[in-house]
Formats: sequence, structure tokens, C-alpha cells
Amino acid sequence: MAEVTVARYLFERIQQLGVKSVFGVPGDYELALLDYIPEAGLKWRGNPNELNAGYAADGYARVNGVGAVVTTFGPGELSNLCGIAGAYTEFVPIVHIVGYPTEAAQNGNNIMHHSLGEVGDGKFDVYHKMSEHITCATTVLHNSQTAAAEIDRVLNAMMHFSQPCYIGVPVDITPKKISSASLSTPLTTTLPPNPADLQAQVINEIYQKLRTASSPTIIVDGGATRNKFLVESENLVKATGIPYFMTAMGKGAITESLPSFGGIYEGAGSVDGARIAVEASDCILWLGNYPSDFNTGEFTEKFNKSAVIDFQRFYIKIGQYTRYQLSSKYVLSALTTHIEANPLTHTSTISWDPYPAPPAPLSLSEPLSQDFLWATLGPYFKANDVIISETGTSAYGIPASSLQHLPNVTMFNQTVFGSIGYAAGASVGAFVASLENPLSPKPRRHILVTGEGSLQLTIQAFSDLLRHNTNPQIFLLNNGGYTIERLIHGREAEYNTVPVWDYEGLFRAFGGGKGERVEYYRVGTKGELIELLGRVGEGIEGSEKPRLVELMLGVLDAPASVVRASKAVEEFNTRGEK
Repeated sequence: MAEVTVARYLFERIQQLGVKSVFGVPGDYELALLDYIPEAGLKWRGNPNELNAGYAADGYARVNGVGAVVTTFGPGELSNLCGIAGAYTEFVPIVHIVGYPTEAAQNGNNIMHHSLGEVGDGKFDVYHKMSEHITCATTVLHNSQTAAAEIDRVLNAMMHFSQPCYIGVPVDITPKKISSASLSTPLTTTLPPNPADLQAQVINEIYQKLRTASSPTIIVDGGATRNKFLVESENLVKATGIPYFMTAMGKGAITESLPSFGGIYEGAGSVDGARIAVEASDCILWLGNYPSDFNTGEFTEKFNKSAVIDFQRFYIKIGQYTRYQLSSKYVLSALTTHIEANPLTHTSTISWDPYPAPPAPLSLSEPLSQDFLWATLGPYFKANDVIISETGTSAYGIPASSLQHLPNVTMFNQTVFGSIGYAAGASVGAFVASLENPLSPKPRRHILVTGEGSLQLTIQAFSDLLRHNTNPQIFLLNNGGYTIERLIHGREAEYNTVPVWDYEGLFRAFGGGKGERVEYYRVGTKGELIELLGRVGEGIEGSEKPRLVELMLGVLDAPASVVRASKAVEEFNTRGEK
């Protein structure tokens, strides 16, 4: 019977899941592991630090379907946990592989580096126990004879729950030979089918509610993206023809080009037409409802909760009390087929503009403003773009940028966990995954929208974006060193400021020998933005060079939705309860 090393088995399994690149930072306890990455047909894409590596694996997984990151025991894995926690929160499957000290070292009486400096008492499992709270399954491979089964168990759980997992590999276990027989048995990458009778019952119940409703609507939320039923969601929207909306977290999930698209629903932050339509609806198909504070306009929605049919990964909830344990992915597909065979008679009438244009500037020399920026940026986006936006101002502003008539756009941000600096790191993985996919539509631009307060946490991502030839198009919001928190509390406080950096110089410096080929633009007026976005040929539309556009904005300028939400956040924090 053929044998492989434990490390080769692990990386072969990851490769079978569709992973092509592995992110991370090398460290002594994992170096032997890294030798096996190319043997399994994978590419090592090292990062400047483990925080960036975790974010890169997250971005990669959101585009590719699965991600992988390797760190060393102790400081390395702890530095990566912020990225893993965000992925756990937002249902992103990442395998976190940790190189451990030898079994003898763990069971001996010596103080090892990267440990907590204590002898005995099981202290070598303390980091593992930390990760148990932010992963769906974990293991440390103390026994090579059970390694294959443990690897498969944990990876299967990762795919089932669509959340990160943790696999620790001691240095002396890494080269141990084990049977390769299990490699011929595919891992479980799909959810089991629903019970046919129960699914048919629920589909009929949902269909009857749709048929008898006077004003049904559909909302595509972040859970539809995270739980991978976007194709089914878009097919349902097309089959019903009823008005559909997205949340801020669902932005970019499916096409906005259908005539029944009504815009972004975010409670009080919505345009009036969208807010009134959703809140007056008597049947809301809510696909992947994710009712977090920033995704709801700080809990300012006022829809009829009894009218909601909530589609989640493992269940469907009808109204406030009836819940069925069914996989929504299969129910949505079957419901669409049923509606196509038995068409609904509703007509879609969207009488409002989902993206109201800002007032035309009286002069092109007017200073650039947030509300003008986001409405103007929408027409710049093209079909096939990959767009990553940062937590904070960017995440609030970009829902106002129209993606109508743009197929195959990929867009996301980290709405719930909201770790600033995430977008720059995640863009590395997302853009790499886009380049690797042979089926990825071409041409495909890679766009990062972030703010200086966030970028300063993970600006080393510039080096990865440039060395991996992702040709990033970066829009950097610069409020003169002031962060978004000033709108929540401490408007003039020193703690709400960041150092003023030379971003052009940094962008070129991080490119090393490639620094001379990057482009930099500084935009301070509305006219400059219009002129820049409208260029062709060697300018903004046609160049394939990496590009940084620094957008100079007022110190207290922010999208209207941020102003409204910031007031709600401060009120919420002050009263301490909803």
C-alpha cells in the first residue's frame, strides 16, 4: 500500500478542496511543513506578518471558496487569530495549520521558546484551547496513525459549517509515513439533501404566502453570500419578478441590473422608496438575514417581522415561530423550479431611483465630498470587477455606488467583525484567487477602497499586492489624519487622529524594483475626480499599472449614512441596551 507523509497528506487534501495558494509566515516549528507545499502542487505566498496572512486567507476563501494559512506555534498563531475570528463570524472556511514543537518537547520538562515559559501543566495546549472558540473543529496530530482520519474530520467540518478549522502538526509528526488510501475518498463538500416530503411541504407553504401576498419582496443579505446560495438567490429573483433589495452586507451579491431592483435596505439609512416598500411588505423572503448593528442602520428597521421568511444555511424560519431544519440552498432551487412552472401574477413597479444622483456641483473646483464621491464612483466600476471595501466610511459609502448593468462583479467587506485594516490584507488573497481561476472573466480589475486610519494597520499588504502582480487599483480616503470614530465620540480628541503619511512614497517603496511602474493621483476637487475617472487610453481606464488614488476629503466629511449611523451608535452605547 502506497504511503505519504502526514504533511503531504494534509496538503493533498487541501489541494483537493480547490486551494492553489497557501498564505502565512515561516517559523521554525513549521519550516518542515512548508517543504511539502510545492510537492502537493500548491504555491506558498508568504506575508509580512500573520495578521495580514489571516486576512489574505479570508479574502482568498471568499473568492476561491476555501483558504489556507500556516503559522508557527505561539506568537505566530496568536497574531493570526484576529483574521480567523473574523472568518468564523462571517462564515468563511479557512484551514489554520500550526507547526508545533516535537512531542518530546511538549511532554518534557524544558521551557521552550514560543511557550508561556512554564514547565508541565499542559501549557502546550493553551493556544489550541483559545482557537476552539473561533473555529468549528480543531485537532492536534499527536498520533500519526490517526492523522489521516483527524485531518479528514476537521476539513469535512470546515466545509459543512463554512467556518475556519485548526490543525496542529508537531515537527516530528510532519514526516511520519501513513497510508495514502483515504486520499481516493473525496471529502464532503456539499450539504446532505433535504427530506423530500418536508421540503415539498415547506415549498408549498412559501409559495402560497407569495401567491396571496399583496406586496411581496425579496432581500438578499450577507448570509446568502457567506452560505453560498447566490446562484439560487438570483434565479429566484428572476423567476418571481417581484421587487428585490440588498443590505449593505449583501451589496454586490447578485446582479442589480433587473428592472425589479429597488436598492439597498438599511433601515433609516435607506432611500425612501426602498424603506417604504420593504416596511410595507406583507411577505418578505429574506435570503441569509444577518441582523447586525451596522447591517441594519443600527437596528432602525421597522418591517413586519411576522411577514419574514428567513432562509439560513441549515434552517428556514417562517414568521416568528415556525422553523424547519432544511438546507436553504436546496429549498431555494426547488422553489424557483416550482414558481417557473406556476408563475406568480405580481407585477414589479419600482417608482424610485435606487441610487439618487447628488446635486451637480456649481463649480468643478468645489472640494471633493463623500456623498459626491460614492455616487460618482459607481459609473467607474465595470463588469467583472473585484471590489473590496474597508470597515467604516468605505463600507457605509460604497452601497451608494450603483452596480446596475454590471454582471460578474465580486464585492465584499467585513461588516460584522469589523476589524479595521482587514480590507488591505484581504485584497491580497482575493486578487490572487481572481488571477488563479482559469474561469475568471477577463478582463478583471482589482479594486481596493479603504481609508487611511485602517490602511495604517496593514499597509504592508502593498508589498504583496505588487509582488504578486495583482495590479491593484486603490482608492484611499484621506480625511487629514482624522478617523471615523470622531463622528461617534471625541470629535476633537487627539486619540481620533493618525499620523500623516506619504502614501505615494510608501506605495512606490513597497514595490521595490517595481516601484517605478506604479501610478499615483491626488484628487481634491469634484472636477479632478470627474476628469480622472473619465480618462481612457494611458489614463485611469486603460492602464494596467498598479494605481493609488488618494482622495482628499474634509476633516469632518462623511457619507450621510455614516452621520446617521454614528449618532445611533453613540445613543446605543450611551443607553447600553437596544
